[in-house]
Amino acid sequence: MKHRLPRNRLLRKELPWLVAEVVLLLILFNANAPELWFWLVVLLVVWGYRVERWWSSRPES
Repeated sequence: MKHRLPRNRLLRKELPWLVAEVVLLLILFNANAPELWFWLVVLLVVWGYRVERWWSSRPES
């Protein structure tokens, strides 16, 4: 009888966001001056969206 490990739904849900953030950081580190501000704003918007989503989904005490 095979035992299957329970799938970590949170990791599967967050993995695309983590990959996107790593890619944005790599782009940010390699960007030249005019592009730097654009990619920094994109990264901050993604982080802001994730923080807002986390804040709204936390359980009420």
